[in-house]
Amino acid sequence: MQAPDFAPFLGDPQILGEGNLVKGTLIGSRAQALRQSYGDRFVVDLSRRLSPQAARYLGDPPIPSTWNEFGPLIEIDCALLHGAFAGRMEKMRHFGADVARNDLTTIYKTMALGGSPSMLFKRFGLVFRTYFKYGDFSVRTVSDVSGTATLSGGGLPLYMCSQGISGWIEAGLALSGSRRIAVEHTTCRHRGALRCTWAISWG
Repeated sequence: MQAPDFAPFLGDPQILGEGNLVKGTLIGSRAQALRQSYGDRFVVDLSRRLSPQAARYLGDPPIPSTWNEFGPLIEIDCALLHGAFAGRMEKMRHFGADVARNDLTTIYKTMALGGSPSMLFKRFGLVFRTYFKYGDFSVRTVSDVSGTATLSGGGLPLYMCSQGISGWIEAGLALSGSRRIAVEHTTCRHRGALRCTWAISWG
C-alpha cells in the first residue's frame, strides 16, 4: 500500500490496520466494470503499474466464492484514484455504482430485480457480507421511503466508505425501481466517529 500520496484516499492508518478479506465476486466485478467503462487496453496498461498480485486480480480474478487479501484491491483503487480519476475521490462513487449495476444484473440479480427499493434496503447487511468478511453493516427503517445504515468495524479505507458504498447504494436503489434517491455519508470512522453511518431515502 502506497503512502503518503494516497493518505487522503485511505484515511486513518489505524482503521486500515484492522484489515479485512474480500470475496472473489468483488474483485471480479471491479475488473469487469473497468473493462466495460474503459476497455481492455486500459486494464492492460493499468496492470503494468501494479504489483504482480494486484495485476492478477485484474487479469485472472480469483474464484467468486473465495475470500482474498484486501491489500491488492486497495492498490488497484489507489492507482485509479491517482491516475484515471485524477485525484477526484468522488469518481469512486461512480465506480461503486458501476460495480452495483454489474452485480445486481448478474450474480446478485435476485436481490434487486423484481423487488422494491425498501426490500433491497433491508438486504444491505446481507449484500455487505457477500463482499467483505469482517464488519457489521446494519440498517434501520425510518419511514416507508427512508432509513439509516450503520457500519461497525471492517477496516475499510476512507474512499470506500465515503464514496464507493454510497455509489453502490444509489445504483442498487435505482435498479430496484426508485427514481428519487438521496444517500449521505453522515458520519465516518476516519473523521473520528465510532461508526460509519448513512442517511438513505428512495422516495
